[in-house]
This record gives sequence, C-alpha cells and structure tokens, in this order.
Amino acid sequence: MSDLELQQRKILNLYERVSQPLSPKPNITFEFPHFVFPTDFPTKPGLPDPGTASTDGLNIPELDLVKTVPRGRLFSNFHPGHREAAHTLVRIFKDAPTVADMLNLAAHPDVRDAVNEHIFVYALSAALIQRKDARSLRLPPIYEIFPGKFFDTKVRSEAQINVQQQKEPAIKEPIIIDKNFAATNRVVENKLSYFREDLGINSHHWHWHLIFPVEATGEIINPPDRRGELFYYMHQQILARYDAERIANGLARVTSYHDWDEPIMEAYFPKLTNANGAIHWASRPAGLVLKDINIPDEGVELGIEFQIHNLELWRTRILHAIHKGSVVKANGEVVQLDETTGTNTLGELIEASQWSADKLFYGDLHNFGHIAVCYIHDPDRSHSENMGVMGDSVTAMRDPIFYRWHKFIDSLFQQFKATLNPYTAQQLTLEGITVNNVEIRRNTSDNPGSNPPKNLIITGWQESIVELDRGLDFSSLRPVQARVTHLQHEDFSYRIQVTNSTKATQEIVLRIFLAPIADEAGRRFSFREQRLLMIELDKFVVRVTPGTNIVKRKSDDSSVTIPFERTFRDLEAAAPATPLAPGGVPTDLPTDRMTNFCGCGWPDHFLVPRGAPNPGMPFTLFVMATSWKEDRVVNGEDSKKLCRNAASYCGVLDEKYPDKRPMGFPFDRPPDKMITTLAKFVEKSPNMKTTEIRIQFEDRIIRRFPQQ
Repeated sequence: MSDLELQQRKILNLYERVSQPLSPKPNITFEFPHFVFPTDFPTKPGLPDPGTASTDGLNIPELDLVKTVPRGRLFSNFHPGHREAAHTLVRIFKDAPTVADMLNLAAHPDVRDAVNEHIFVYALSAALIQRKDARSLRLPPIYEIFPGKFFDTKVRSEAQINVQQQKEPAIKEPIIIDKNFAATNRVVENKLSYFREDLGINSHHWHWHLIFPVEATGEIINPPDRRGELFYYMHQQILARYDAERIANGLARVTSYHDWDEPIMEAYFPKLTNANGAIHWASRPAGLVLKDINIPDEGVELGIEFQIHNLELWRTRILHAIHKGSVVKANGEVVQLDETTGTNTLGELIEASQWSADKLFYGDLHNFGHIAVCYIHDPDRSHSENMGVMGDSVTAMRDPIFYRWHKFIDSLFQQFKATLNPYTAQQLTLEGITVNNVEIRRNTSDNPGSNPPKNLIITGWQESIVELDRGLDFSSLRPVQARVTHLQHEDFSYRIQVTNSTKATQEIVLRIFLAPIADEAGRRFSFREQRLLMIELDKFVVRVTPGTNIVKRKSDDSSVTIPFERTFRDLEAAAPATPLAPGGVPTDLPTDRMTNFCGCGWPDHFLVPRGAPNPGMPFTLFVMATSWKEDRVVNGEDSKKLCRNAASYCGVLDEKYPDKRPMGFPFDRPPDKMITTLAKFVEKSPNMKTTEIRIQFEDRIIRRFPQQ
C-alpha cells in the first residue's frame, strides 16, 4: 500500500462513527508524535504502546478553547463562539508539519475522542481542503458521516432493527426513503421538500461555507478572490432556482422576511437527531416571532446574547452605506461601493466575514439572523431546548424560512445593484459575432433512429444508494444502505450556431441562462422580474473560426454542477488521486478524481428545475457571447490542472475568479427603464439569442442516456 493510499484510508477511518471512540482498522497504525502522547492512554489495536511514549502529555493549550463546545452537542458555524472554537482546531491541524503529522494528531484521544464531533469533522475537512499537500486526498460525503443531519429518526430506527436481526454478513435490501421526505403535501410548503431536503443541495451549502469560512484569518486562509461577491451570487442563484421550483408547483415566489415583528407562519418539524438520538434539532411551530437572544454559558451550551434591535441597527447602517455609495473602515478609511468591487465589499460586510470593513460597526447581520431564527422557540433556553436547523449550514436549507431570510439578504444587494448605471450597448455587444440560433437536443442513444422533439427536457426521479453504517453509532457486520429518490433529468446537449464575421479565429465565452416565462398564475414576467429568476446553466470558452460555426455542449459539462459524491466504500476501493507535484498541484487530475475543493458545486441532478407535467413548463433559454480576451483572468501556469468544473458558484481554488465580468452578468443589475421585456433587451445585441423551451416532469424513475 502506497503512502498516499494509506493516508486516504486513515482519513476514512477518522471519519467513521465520529461520535464513538476511534477504532483503528487492520493495517492502519497511528503513530502519535511523542510530545502529544499521554502516559495513561490504554493500549488499543493500531495505536502505539503507551509504555513507549513520552510523559510530556498533549501540549496544545488552544484545545481548551476548542472544547468550550461540549462533545455530543449541536454545532453552529453561524454562532461566533462555535466558529472560534472550530477555526482554532483548523489552525492546530494546519500547523502540523505534514499531512501524516496532522492525521496522527487528529487520531489522538484528546482530539478525536474529546472535542465536539461536529467541530472535529468541520476542522479536519477545512484543513484537508486548505493544505496544498493534501490535495490528492478525498473527503467522504457529509451525509454518510452524519446521516442524522439528512435522514429522519425512523431511518435510524429501521437501520438498528435491521442490524439486530442480521444473522450473516450479507447485503440486504436498502432502507427506502419516502420521496415525500419529512412531511406530507397537506401543507403547501411541503411540496418543495424534494428540493429543500435534497442530499446534494444541502451538501453543497455545507461545502461552500466550509471553503469560504466566516471566521478565517490570514494565518488560516488567504482571502479568496471575490469571496463576498460569491456569497451574494451563490445565494441569489439558490433563490432563483427555488422560485422556479415554486412556480412549477403552482406556488408564488418566495417573499422577503424583513418585518421582524411579523410572526413566521411557515412551521418546520425536521425530525432529525444527532448520533445516538439523544440530541434532536428543535421544531418550530407556526406563528412564532423573533425575540432577543439571551442564552447563558452553561456546561452543555456556549452562551450568546444579542437583541433584535441589533439586527435593525445593522440593517440601517448597511442601507445607509449602500445609498451613500461607500463604507467606512474601522480606521476611518472610506471605501467606495463601485461597480467593480462594490458587491464584494458589501458581501463581506453583510455576511459578515473577517474581511468586513468594520464588523463592530456594521455588525453580523446574516449570521445572527440565522441564530435568531434557530433559537426562536426557546430564546433564553428556559426549556433547555436545542437549536433549530437554521443554526447549521448542513441543515439550514431544509427550513422554508431559510429562503425568506435570504430573500431579505438578497434585497440589500439588489438595492446596491439599483444604484449602478445600466449596462451600455458597448458592454453588451460583441462586434463581429452573431449568435444565430440555439436549441436543445435530447440524447436518445437507446433508439438512434428516433427523432425526439427539440427544445424539450424531460425530468423525473432517480434512485441512488447511500451508505449509512459508517455514520451510525452502532456497528454492523454488513453494509447498511438507504435508497434515496431525488430529482433527475435526461441528458441533453446544447446546439448553438455562431457566425464569426471577422477575418480571424476568435475565442468567445458562451453564457447560458434559463428562466421561467410566467408566474404561477400564467402572467408573463416583465424583464425586471425575469432577470432575478435567471438561472446560470453553463459558461465556457470556445474558438469560432470565420464563417458559420456549430457549437455543441453536453449538459453534464456544466460550469455550475458536480456529480453525485462517491461513498465511503467507493473511496476505499478506488486509488487516491494522482500524487502531487511540487507546490501541491496534482500532476494529472482526471475528472473522476478531483480534489476536495470540487465537492463545492451545485448537484448535477438539479441542473434544471423540475418543470411541470405534460405539456411541460415554458422557460426562456438565453445564450450570450462575450470576448474571452476581455473577460479572461490570468492565473498561474498550473491553474488548468485544478478543479474548475464548478467555478461559477465556487471560484477556483487558490486562483482568481476566472471571469472579469460581474457574477450573473448581464442580469446582475437593472436595465434601462425603456427595456421592459427580455426581447427588447436582446434585440440590438446580435451576440445574444433566446429560444423558448419546455421542461416536462414525468412522475416516474428515469434513466440518463450516455452523452454523445
């Protein structure tokens, strides 16, 4: 077994049943550094004999801060105390001289078996992503590490019954997860459970906040390029996608939650438990109102105190900055909110990250909003209730209020965007390039002679198997699996006709967006409404020669999405990614062995919205060509070797964002007042083209055809 394979197996071993003491597997040995080995540690297979260890003990004083969040309790990366504890452990892991040292340190009983298990997973995952010498190693899916954050209590109970009844290590039928998820459709909001409770969508949100942490400092991670703008754009795209799903289900678009005296009428009952089922995420009945948070420091809970008035004060100050056109740093320096960097500055301010212009003055609006909602049912813990799902980035998107809260957050960005000048004709056109036609072709390789209708996308359900036994708090002689039903689409390809009327080959960027045409009542959207519903599907560079060109692009090549994650068992069976070159860059990185950073991406099975039953739901498909020469961002020589397949929402690891244009261009700011429809927006720009397509949902299990 190579060193790389051994390190991969050690990582998987560390992530198994994290709520229980570490049990090294056969052929895996953790050799603790002598300066961190306790004298009273009992002998255990795979761990060194304590008699040979130093008597110095574990000499890391910072661990006391990490342990302020007790083991067995829920963790919130929106809670400032929890964030500080987690990123202290990130720093400890990153300070280890080598990956081997870090893994050995992580296995130490005063770390792996003593710190909060959620913080342990968060910190080790963040360190593995950030360390250049760990880029070849892979993380298992978060839903297999913590199935309790994704599957309700009855799934765990059924798994335990199955394990107790097993007589031999044979694989039995997997547990079936009802696609109605945690509730019934008698409550209209539950029609969206297939979206809100999707494994891939919730994993995406966790992974995004993992690689773009709020509490990071320069010693942990360099400021990611355009991080604040990514915060804005990723969440704006979530809202656009969610609204498309709502319309497809006959519901109105999500409304902003900005009146904090207003009762929250959307109830949510998560039915989730942590580890052994003793700790549950709290439910929120309908009609609760935000109250001041006054949670004292207790042995089982880290305290936090703030008033709803603080949220109102921070909102006022941020709005003042937006309409004044500048923010003021703590040292008095004035930073203009211009069209180039203004969105990024505002994003760091609103979230609010360590790169906020003045966190003390402008506050912690986004994060404390999550905290206020997650403790709304017991704001002073008088009833010793746990927090709700809004407190954890893994579970927050399950709750309908998440989208209303982020609609409010997005409204702040939209107010800023409204202060910018509309794009000019020069910014929107590309001389010599015409997009003549765009259409979608379904892949039907099972019947090559067929001629399926153009501009039709079929969606339905797909069943996927996930492993549960590595995250359960009891052992099993055989795999414990669950069969999850999730949305899926048949594969399709874009066929785009582009004319290059210049005399030279041109490199262009093709930007593809999709938006619903009408609301749930059939009323057609104005352009000012529709631009906020534009879903980015893809963005790629292509060369066009003089004359007519036919550009073909597969749907699964999207710059937005990633495929379904590989399971624990897949990672054990597969060889690790290619060894690293000097500086931590993989020498040859195939698409199926990407780095951990590549776990950040929208799930491929949700590339397009669900649509509606036959004859389908009408959408506008929009394609725009821009100049790669003008849009290009020069990165390092090795940039093409790193993960770039989900750059639109996640950027590129250790590189500049690979597009000079504002994220969401050309729909990120309001148009001229004379532009009232999308047709008027594109009519004077030959480099833009729209076509109407239909997305047809079929309530059946579908199969994806191989892409041609």
